[in-house]
Amino acid sequence: MRNRISLLIICCCAVTVSAREAYERDFQKTLTLAGGQSLRVDNSNGNVTVRTHAGAEASIRATIRTSAPTAAEAHDFANQIQIVVDESASGATVRTGYPKNWHGNISYSVDYEITMPETAPLEIRNRFGGVTADHVHAGAIIINNNGQVILSAGRGTQRIENSFGDVEVRSNDGDVTIRNGNGRVTASDVHGTLDLVNRFGDTRVTDAGRGLTIHSNNGNIEATNVGGVAVVTNSFGQVVVANVKSDLKVQNQNGDVRAHDVTGSAELATSFAPIQFARIGKTLTVRATNSTIMGDSVGESATVETTFGGVDLRGVKGPARVTAGNSSIRLAGVGGEVYAKTSFNGVTISDAAGPITVESANGSVTVEPKGGQGCQPISLHTSFGPIRVTAPAGVGYNMTARTSFGRIHSELEMTVTGDVSNEDLNGKIAGGGCELRLMDQNGDIDILKGHR
Repeated sequence: MRNRISLLIICCCAVTVSAREAYERDFQKTLTLAGGQSLRVDNSNGNVTVRTHAGAEASIRATIRTSAPTAAEAHDFANQIQIVVDESASGATVRTGYPKNWHGNISYSVDYEITMPETAPLEIRNRFGGVTADHVHAGAIIINNNGQVILSAGRGTQRIENSFGDVEVRSNDGDVTIRNGNGRVTASDVHGTLDLVNRFGDTRVTDAGRGLTIHSNNGNIEATNVGGVAVVTNSFGQVVVANVKSDLKVQNQNGDVRAHDVTGSAELATSFAPIQFARIGKTLTVRATNSTIMGDSVGESATVETTFGGVDLRGVKGPARVTAGNSSIRLAGVGGEVYAKTSFNGVTISDAAGPITVESANGSVTVEPKGGQGCQPISLHTSFGPIRVTAPAGVGYNMTARTSFGRIHSELEMTVTGDVSNEDLNGKIAGGGCELRLMDQNGDIDILKGHR
């Protein structure tokens, strides 16, 4: 019985559904905008489409649509919607006026199609609809919410503010400012500076001619081909930046960072995610926590700080300074001085041309300097791990080696001074001259012979 009653109620509800009646009417007006006069549009519950031409006339067309339970209600409400056009010395304002006191089950919208002079400044304020502006050459201000904004083939300074909708800029010869929330932002071919803020949405930029600034959170960022300085701030999302013709600065949190082909210097920072880089033209600075760091080809010096993540750095033309906690360090092909400090993991350095200093705890140390560089001091310190160092052929060293609970072994001939034991050794290799200091606790020390 319960099942039969339920079915009966559903059937009765279905029978009571009635069709809605729709009504549509158009508004049209043409006016002239002299040089310097602007056009302003204030609308809600509809789309605004703007195109430009070379003439002085502005053509305004509005399509008013309503629907209601009866045709009379739809017709009556549509006729109460007013399109108000005010003209003044500064330009023209187009405004949609809806009835203030109304009731009933009525749906409505007003869509605009506007053709205006390409040299007239434009301002659009719209709500619950989209905005499309094409070939605006005098600059525009577009403030919108709950809809998509598209600006294409523009000139001059453009400003776009939006929420709960995507923003897309397709080519602008001038500066662009974008403020968006809860939507994607896509910008390409901006031949000026681009200043962009976005929240809870992805951001993608291609070809920003004179510099780029992005502040974002809770979204991924991708930027390629930046003609000037690039500054990116983000959280809870990935940052990928490529082909920057000047300096790059990335500050991220809870998201990985990838950067390559930067002509100038690069400053990269994040937490709880990896950092990867390649082909940095000048200096590199990396600061991270709980992050692995991997990269190669740095044109000048490199400074890296991280914790709880390994460091793998290759191809640095200048000096390299790496500080890590609870992390392994691997350095190869460093053209200047090397300083490496870590704990609870190992350090491996190869093909290093400058002086080498390693401070480690609870990890092994393996060092192989680059040959043919002359005297380059080496100082290695660790505990609870072995030390293996290769002495370049033809370089004389004054060697001091000490360890406990381990042994010292050398493949090179040396002149020993003082007492000789398995845990303490002082002497000269190849006549001495350059400092070689090896300090260990609870680990072996091996001094290997390098090849010519």
